[in-house]
Amino acid sequence: MSAGAMKRDIVGDIGAQAALAFLAIIAIAILVRAIGLGSSLWYDEIATLLGFVRLPFGELVSNFSTLNNHPLYSLTAKLSVAVFGESAASLRLPAALFGVAAIAAFLPVARRALGLWPALLTILLLAVSYHQVWFSQNARGYTMLLFWTTLSTILFLEGARRNDARIWAAYGAVFAAAMYTHLSAGFYFAAHGVIYAAFLLNRFIRKQGASAPLAGAYPFFGMAFGVALTLLVYAPMLGDMGSTFAGVKEAAPNAPLAKWSDPVFVLQNLFNQFLALGSFMAIALPAAIVFALYGVYAIWKKDRILAAIYLLQIPITVAALEIADMRLWPRYFFVEISFLYLAVVAGVEAAAVAIGPLVEKRVRIAGVRDKLMILAAIAMVGGSVPLLLRNYAAPKQDLAGAVAMVDREAASNDLTTVYGVAAEPVIGYFAPEWSELTPAMIREMNGDRRIWSLVAFREQVAAADPDAWALFNEKFSLHAQLPGTLGGGAVFIYVSKPS
Repeated sequence: MSAGAMKRDIVGDIGAQAALAFLAIIAIAILVRAIGLGSSLWYDEIATLLGFVRLPFGELVSNFSTLNNHPLYSLTAKLSVAVFGESAASLRLPAALFGVAAIAAFLPVARRALGLWPALLTILLLAVSYHQVWFSQNARGYTMLLFWTTLSTILFLEGARRNDARIWAAYGAVFAAAMYTHLSAGFYFAAHGVIYAAFLLNRFIRKQGASAPLAGAYPFFGMAFGVALTLLVYAPMLGDMGSTFAGVKEAAPNAPLAKWSDPVFVLQNLFNQFLALGSFMAIALPAAIVFALYGVYAIWKKDRILAAIYLLQIPITVAALEIADMRLWPRYFFVEISFLYLAVVAGVEAAAVAIGPLVEKRVRIAGVRDKLMILAAIAMVGGSVPLLLRNYAAPKQDLAGAVAMVDREAASNDLTTVYGVAAEPVIGYFAPEWSELTPAMIREMNGDRRIWSLVAFREQVAAADPDAWALFNEKFSLHAQLPGTLGGGAVFIYVSKPS
């Protein structure tokens, strides 16, 4: 089979109207990700720029000094910066492009589960999704990871349908690309491995031939090829990786962020973040959960392999991170976002199919199911737009705005400082003339000079040294608070109290 025939077999023909709808959705996705792409960088993005993107190529591909390095993203961001010059927009451009590509790539997955037009509705919702746009404007590797995992699932599903060595060779390459983007991809591929093992076991129990789905050797070699390529690209970093992971594990029990190892806390935090997006989320969130659960059941009945891929990844991720005593950052589950929207649409469609005939009998109107789906689509897209607009209301973390405010209001003899974890990015990127405020400096303050101090991640700063934070609050008063769309991303400006 030619490459073109393989592509047609996977994607399928969609017709002129659907093709125009698809192109319109992609255009919308590009537009909403371009708006605000150059807003103020936040802590992790600056750490990526300073710690990795600015490094020479040889140092970049051999540096795994912190978990903040998403190697393949750092490389593509370095290329973008080299072509377009260093700016927030150029640093984020790969995230935006891969965010759009992930939406396009999900169409054949969604179509397999629901059919063409519900699949188009799914990717439209992804195009205007607050969280998908947020991560598409975040100079980190998460949308890139979303793209690779989606592509790997397409190949896995196609490989489950027919034996073709080229499919599994491509799968291995995508496997390595995902792992080189972020090692959490391993949790996703573990779900693939569990499914393959289940089919292989079933083959031997039922004495099926190798022609049974996923029962042959090709999937094994595809996964092994992916592991080999992953080891190859990470080889220059292996010296750093052991010490980096050991350092994270050693710090975890006593670190200010240790509570992020608690699944209950993480779940509560996720709900609180959703509810903080607006009062209507108190209704929309429970409704979305109900429809998503109904949709998962509907997808499971139609395509158990597809459902299992996304469902297994969640407990595998939680279990692995709990065993390793590492933090359960919600972003590790970002690869589930496309399936989540698919499940909601599937649930709405299943509800419309169930309710439609009942309504038709009572009101004697034909096509009620389709009308219900149209109304639901309008409601879902319409409800997404206000959330999307919130994405543009403030930067993720307005460090640039805080520095500018202090520079405007501080007198020439005032001391401008940063206290806590934000010192490195603020001084290293925005304000090299500023100083880091230390606990020793706070203790020695005598009121002879006014001091301004910028604080980010205030809760983390307070937990790191409670005594120093208490002393800080004795000697400083809050001057201003700049909001951010990042959870806990507000930036606080303090000024010393007169003696």
